[in-house]
Amino acid sequence: MKKFTFLLAAILFVSALSSASAQVRRTQAEPSRTVVLKANVLSPFVLTASGFVEVAFAPHMSAQLGAFTTGASYKDVKFSGHGFTPEVRYYLSETKEAPKGAYVAGYGRILDYKLTVDDEEEGKTYEASYKPIGAGVAIGNQWIFNSGIAVDLFMGLGVNGGSLKVKSGTKDDFDLGFLNLVGSGVRFRPGLTVGYSF
Repeated sequence: MKKFTFLLAAILFVSALSSASAQVRRTQAEPSRTVVLKANVLSPFVLTASGFVEVAFAPHMSAQLGAFTTGASYKDVKFSGHGFTPEVRYYLSETKEAPKGAYVAGYGRILDYKLTVDDEEEGKTYEASYKPIGAGVAIGNQWIFNSGIAVDLFMGLGVNGGSLKVKSGTKDDFDLGFLNLVGSGVRFRPGLTVGYSF
């Protein structure tokens, strides 16, 4: 619950800053709809809540901050955690301004996981932490309709790395294949977000 509260507070804080930035741009006769709030609609399928705030700061450039919180299990490994994804996007269209149209992006990943394994035979619980960081590139397209509804479809490819820190038990108690899925090594980053722009 604390992680969810922290995530919500971070998103609201960035949203407030973004709204203020958009107001300044509007008073300078800049195009409207420079801020987009959105959620990844694929995240619930992996028991994750994921949201983003994007702010266009130049005709072809925007900055985005993503945040997520998760709690799921894989085989006998239970994990919970949160993470952040800062991103800079360059929009390619000559006829549309950011944040509309096709784009290429560079992003970073900062992840923090807590892992537990219940050994029913021994009657013990093993714990570990895993905090990988990484970076990658993405391509995508964002549609913003007259109603303000925004749809963003993207695919990224990145590399994450970090070390497992075991608090109790041994590394053999944790499925490293699982860690490759959520954190380390080369990782695909697909996404489909829906939100509102203003």
